[in-house]
Amino acid sequence: MTNGRKQLSFILVYAVLQLLVGSGHAQYTTTLEVNLLSELYNSNYSSLVRPSATVMVRTSFVLYTINDLSIVDQTLSISGMLSMKWFDKRLAWDHLPDYQHVQFIFDTDENTWTPAVFVENSVEDLSVLNDSNMPMRITPNGEILRDTSGIFKVSCECDITYYPLDKQVCFMKITTGGYTQGEIDLEFDPEAVDLSDYVINGEWKIVAVSGSSTSGQQMAKTRKGLKFASLSFRIELKRRHLFHILNTVFPVFLVGMLIPFVYQLKEVSDRIAYSLTVLLSYAVYLSMIAANVPTVYLVAIFTASTFSIVFVIWIAKIADYESNMSPCTKSIASWLERIPCCGKHPKSCCRRKRSVSISAAKGEELRENGRLSRNNRRVDSDPSPDDDAGEVCGGDVITWQDFASSLDQILFVFFFIFIAVSSLVLFIFWGLEYERNN
Repeated sequence: MTNGRKQLSFILVYAVLQLLVGSGHAQYTTTLEVNLLSELYNSNYSSLVRPSATVMVRTSFVLYTINDLSIVDQTLSISGMLSMKWFDKRLAWDHLPDYQHVQFIFDTDENTWTPAVFVENSVEDLSVLNDSNMPMRITPNGEILRDTSGIFKVSCECDITYYPLDKQVCFMKITTGGYTQGEIDLEFDPEAVDLSDYVINGEWKIVAVSGSSTSGQQMAKTRKGLKFASLSFRIELKRRHLFHILNTVFPVFLVGMLIPFVYQLKEVSDRIAYSLTVLLSYAVYLSMIAANVPTVYLVAIFTASTFSIVFVIWIAKIADYESNMSPCTKSIASWLERIPCCGKHPKSCCRRKRSVSISAAKGEELRENGRLSRNNRRVDSDPSPDDDAGEVCGGDVITWQDFASSLDQILFVFFFIFIAVSSLVLFIFWGLEYERNN
């Protein structure tokens, strides 16, 4: 008997629960929602009239991915969704007992009032953000949630001083159109930028995201004497530098180091061909990466390559001169001739006389030893180290070819040091910036 009562009690409780649950589901029908929409969107509702004197719109941005950051165009392309929330008490039904089981209704901006908001720094589309195909979710207390997704391309001022260790800060600015700040005010949700659905970009790494607003009349945007609310979503990006160091900076440095070696060639035609080849290859490569490499470094290397060609042509012209040198030119040539010999034994800087007149008495004495030719010219190819009478430091007789040869050695060292030092300074500059940012 006791077991029978327990079973009966269990059956009754189960039946009551099923009745309650079943009745809850049974009360919602599409007809009920249609009736609710008809009652809310009655003749007293107008999509042209805002819900209250000042509508507070809470805004957030869901960032999906970084599509591209163009240094040349100064633009940032991102994919995301702009979410806006506001209250419209005219569409609340929590006070209507007949519709308590309707949790949400959906409608489009064709029938519902929506804030007119647009992206202020867009470079492609400045129209009001709306999507007639995206339904808005409306809750019983009159809160409306509207999402507008798309690809947003905005202007972004870029600074590549520290390339490839650079950081870029870009903003996506939204503002109201038509309605002033006293009629529509914008504020951020607790999480201004949502990265929960973000897909990592291969070139740029997100360092930080935040939001800033123009709350208050002093900070509001002013257009034609009227103040408008505005929000800015701040995105700080850092370049992934290893790829650019290996594929951009290092090749530029290697091409630059080829410039000085033109002065090691002997033939003028080879020099001209080599210089033009280096310059053209450098120009072609720079046309592809000029937007990334710092301008000062590019100008320095490219200028060195250009001047190298000018000096090659000038030296070739000097080597073809046949006229005698003026005293001033000879003095300069004699001074330049000593520069490449710095640090060597003094005698290595001395040039043997090309022509030495021998007195008749001395000639007769040397002829007996078989050391002079018929033309009274010295022909001993292996003179004594102690015989310094035929050596003059700097050379009394210097030809234009000697002058050109000295210039070759000096310019080789100069351009080599210039390229190496300028590159070293740039690398140190990058290293200090990298340490500062990390």
